[in-house]
Amino acid sequence: MQSCWPAFLALLAPAFGAPASRGPLDHAVCCGPGAFNPANHDPFGVPAKNPRRLPSPTRNADDTAANTPPTAASARPVLRIPGPPLADLERPLVRQSGYAKIGFSQLAAFPFQAPETPLAPGTTPPDLLAQVPAVVRKLDGEKVVLTGFMLPTKLKDGFATEFLFLSSSQLCCFGTQPALNDWIAVKMRGEGLPPVQDVPMSLAGRLRIQPQWIDGVLTALYTMEGHGLLKTKD
Repeated sequence: MQSCWPAFLALLAPAFGAPASRGPLDHAVCCGPGAFNPANHDPFGVPAKNPRRLPSPTRNADDTAANTPPTAASARPVLRIPGPPLADLERPLVRQSGYAKIGFSQLAAFPFQAPETPLAPGTTPPDLLAQVPAVVRKLDGEKVVLTGFMLPTKLKDGFATEFLFLSSSQLCCFGTQPALNDWIAVKMRGEGLPPVQDVPMSLAGRLRIQPQWIDGVLTALYTMEGHGLLKTKD
């Protein structure tokens, strides 16, 4: 099953002036062109011996093999911030300042299989919401707050107005390819937020649970209109 993560990063690449034709382990979008190859790093970001820079878009057979995405068996597990269990969504939602307190521990608590993309022209997208538990689907349209990590995708006047909100700091820059339910595509309402990465933050906004497609590529399962940061109470 082909991951949609590399395809989505390719869609974002023009906004960064990064080449969209690089391989699935290229981190030109988040780390700079050719600056990082997760195959040469351990989960804690320590460089391996004799690190290799990423190859150019024209590769030989050895380059292609070296940049093949990890299989499900070899992929590192995602270490998320601890949060409430999925079963808590069956109870009345706890709110703070009008926002329901949820976690990626719930949004990513179930296996999600993305279809192979891009879809052939004229193909009707599959019903992906059938994979999402009913208690999660109920959050569609809710004002929520949850903790995660920012990966900026669009800056304006020094602020991130669009970004991916990730369940773990491992995703992207430590080479772990996330599932569709491990992140949220966010567009901020207003001026945006300071572009801070690798620091957990509690983001408040209106969550939508509706698969998004661009040119046959599944770009997101979760989207959000971001309202701002909220200091959560335990």
